[in-house]
Amino acid sequence: MIYIVIPAYNEEENIGVLLERIDKALKEKYLAVVVDDGSTDKTDEIVEGMTSNYPIRCLHNVPNQGLGITLHNGLKEAVKLSSGGDIIVTMDGDATHDPMYIDSMVKEIENGADIVIASRFLPGAGERGLSGLRKFLSRGAGFLLRCAFPIKGLCDYTSGYRAFKAEIIKKAFQDFDDGFITETGFSVTPEILIKLRRFKIEVKEIPFILKYDAKKGSSKLNIPKTIVQYLKMIFKYKVRGF
Repeated sequence: MIYIVIPAYNEEENIGVLLERIDKALKEKYLAVVVDDGSTDKTDEIVEGMTSNYPIRCLHNVPNQGLGITLHNGLKEAVKLSSGGDIIVTMDGDATHDPMYIDSMVKEIENGADIVIASRFLPGAGERGLSGLRKFLSRGAGFLLRCAFPIKGLCDYTSGYRAFKAEIIKKAFQDFDDGFITETGFSVTPEILIKLRRFKIEVKEIPFILKYDAKKGSSKLNIPKTIVQYLKMIFKYKVRGF
């Protein structure tokens, strides 16, 4: 069973398209766990309207609580529903992550990987529609994270498109409890990997193309705020010996 955790905030123009693409792409049994983070548009209405025709469970944050808490809630729900051998996938709700890559990620998990990252930095990968500043941010953050928290086989620390053995996430919640995810913003993406280093994880990457030009609507990323969050998080976990 594959559990696909999708945080969504004001994605009325994207979420329905994404859920339809997931259903077309996946041949295995799955459940999409969509966490609506207090959207003020019709995101919640669209997702709830699709639950009768697609395997979807919709959770709700009221009010908006940020990406960190949204991912925490979605992962915790997936862990609660999962059993041995299941896989948890995380992906963005803005249709920039093509579901066609899930099959390759699942195969890498079945071949022994604990975590599989859809990476923008491998041969054959790439990014479409991103500004030069956004590219600089992801590469700069990746460089700092690789230096501070090296993980064999990992280059793309900031890609949120990932597959995990469900048992790894379950173990993280057991060991860290509610301290597993404490970041509230986009810095939660590398935080999860930093915490999972404790378990001597085997990480694989597959190349994928981030299709930011497929996204409709405005970006939720506040670049100056995110830079500060990343720097604070790196310092905090380095001092704590992670």
